[in-house]
Amino acid sequence: MFLDIVDHVKKNVEKSISRLGQNGIEILNLVIPKPEIPADIAKNYKQVKVQWTEQLVATQQQKTERIKKETQLIKAVADAERQKAVLEITIQERIIEKEGAKNVSIINNEIKKEAENNEADIFKYKLEKEAEANNALYTEKYIKLNLAKSLSNNTKFYFSG
Repeated sequence: MFLDIVDHVKKNVEKSISRLGQNGIEILNLVIPKPEIPADIAKNYKQVKVQWTEQLVATQQQKTERIKKETQLIKAVADAERQKAVLEITIQERIIEKEGAKNVSIINNEIKKEAENNEADIFKYKLEKEAEANNALYTEKYIKLNLAKSLSNNTKFYFSG
């Protein structure tokens, strides 16, 4: 720190001499004696330097801690994003699985419906054919004949009224 002052003092001295002596004097070397600093001031200066160094160390430690915490935060965010992505994939798999089961159920329902419709059509066709056969079979003459047969087998008649 003291050596930084030497260049400044030398420049000021050269400027003053060149102004007064009109460049008649050239300075080859300038010796500035180091001042005698009293012991209490030197001790104070050393304490200030120690405190300054401690402050620098504390500041650096704070920066280091801040960087570590930021790194931990970044890691935690990355882990959370990974877990979120895994969860989204799992949910998508479940949705696809449920949609597949739904499609299978729809197909099974359609097959069952077609089978029931087929059975209903067969039953309807059977009833229609029986009705046609009955219409062809149960004519007026046939009904009268069966009535006469039934009445002839029954020998007891009850009348009320």
